Amino acid sequence: MSELQSIVITSSLTILGGLLIFVIGHQIIPKFFIEPIHEQRRLISEIVESLFQYEPLYMNPIDGGQGKLEPDQKKKRDKASKVIYQQSRELRARTYVIPWYQLWQLLRLVRKQEDIEAASMELKGLSSGFYRAQALPDLPNENQRRRNEIRKR
Repeated sequence: MSELQSIVITSSLTILGGLLIFVIGHQIIPKFFIEPIHEQRRLISEIVESLFQYEPLYMNPIDGGQGKLEPDQKKKRDKASKVIYQQSRELRARTYVIPWYQLWQLLRLVRKQEDIEAASMELKGLSSGFYRAQALPDLPNENQRRRNEIRKR
């Protein structure tokens, strides 16, 4: 092999190696690992905000009987219920998107998967706690228990 061929091959391999490192370091790792973890954390922050924002509604459930509720009040409660239910679904979905979740969990970069699933279930239950039902006469205390469990997890 001539000296010119050696220089061309070395230069080409150096350029390809640099390009490969760039693609892995600046494209693949952020897209597949960092962004999903960041999205999960952002959603957890939104859930905390929703718990505070809608607390007056779910801590004071009212009778949902027809004609007894002002339309504006019903809209607010229905919207809050829908938001919390949607966040419950998104929390699980965004958790399952993160590759190698068990590894990140061991490194304490993400919350425990069992905590995520428990919080998701409690959010789902809380989403139906805006209206008082005959089956649950102690709904405010149940909603408070759910809220505390979500915060803990």
